[in-house]
Amino acid sequence: MTATDKVRLAAFFTKLAVKRWLIPSLHVGPLVAELFLTENCNLRCKSCSCWLDNTKGELTTDEWKEVLRQLAALKILKVNFTGGEPLIRPDAIELMACAHELGISHLHLNTNGIRLTPAILAAVLDAGVRSFNISVDGPSALVHDRIRGRLGAFATTIEHLRAVIDQRERLNLKVRMNFTVMRDNIAYLPEIACLAQELRVQLYLNLATDHTFLFRAPEVARQKRVDQGDITAALGKLEDIKRRDPRWLPRYSDLRYIPGHFSELVQRDVPCAESQLKLMIHSRGEIGGCWAHDPALNVRDRSVANVIGSAHYREEHARLFRKDCVGCGSNYSLNLRWLPTTYLHDLLWRAGLKRLAAGG
Repeated sequence: MTATDKVRLAAFFTKLAVKRWLIPSLHVGPLVAELFLTENCNLRCKSCSCWLDNTKGELTTDEWKEVLRQLAALKILKVNFTGGEPLIRPDAIELMACAHELGISHLHLNTNGIRLTPAILAAVLDAGVRSFNISVDGPSALVHDRIRGRLGAFATTIEHLRAVIDQRERLNLKVRMNFTVMRDNIAYLPEIACLAQELRVQLYLNLATDHTFLFRAPEVARQKRVDQGDITAALGKLEDIKRRDPRWLPRYSDLRYIPGHFSELVQRDVPCAESQLKLMIHSRGEIGGCWAHDPALNVRDRSVANVIGSAHYREEHARLFRKDCVGCGSNYSLNLRWLPTTYLHDLLWRAGLKRLAAGG
């Protein structure tokens, strides 16, 4: 990240602080675009509903390229390519390369890893992608494949994840292994922590919810009902692992947030920086909203700049920032990272003055 990029990020979070404490009406424009290249997928995960339907009428290659040109003109700092599973689109790498050629300096890929073969990985890296989230929902084939709905998924994903990790130092890649905490895998949280440490990859914990737009289904609603006793037991074991070796594991404040997510989803004492940072553009062109609130506008009808500058977008995102919403917990880690008190909690934990098991 360049010095200019760091200044832009610092200015963004400074404005958020001003918005929170001094000028609630202050508009803070997005720096990151979350592009749902497709809402279709090649797996059948218990924590997701996108595979239940076959989404039609998605933006064409040319339409996505026009969106990217507009984002580049707006000096968007980073583009996240996501889905569904973005790599099932035949033009996914072409679109990544287009973003790179347009001068968007930070490109990120969310993937289940199934299609990230050596040839595809080489093409993705050549297209300029330097950041990856790869989903692993269990520490073994028995757990992961059952949750992901495909035999052999664990072996394939771990093989491809290892290949990305092998390129990390050479290309200065940022790589995270994403584990979605849910009813059917909460007991395996300590084991996934050990797997992250074995692979030497940063572990990120997504939290199951049926409020976000690709996760609204009865089975997802069942998965989000995680017993608090099971959470306490799993976090207690994970804390012991983290005390011995904190490398590659989530920070204390992130872990401390988890029980509340499953008992009081909105958590209004944590303003939503995520909703301000990211501009959401769905596969059929819908733009705006957030993870849990559907957009009302479309890039097929108006420009990206027009959307961001509209009264609708500004009013909507003012509400989302103060958590006047249904709640979702998406990217809670970002929402915590810009709060100074969380760093104090982390220091107290490292000093042995706070413990997850004690609810601290």
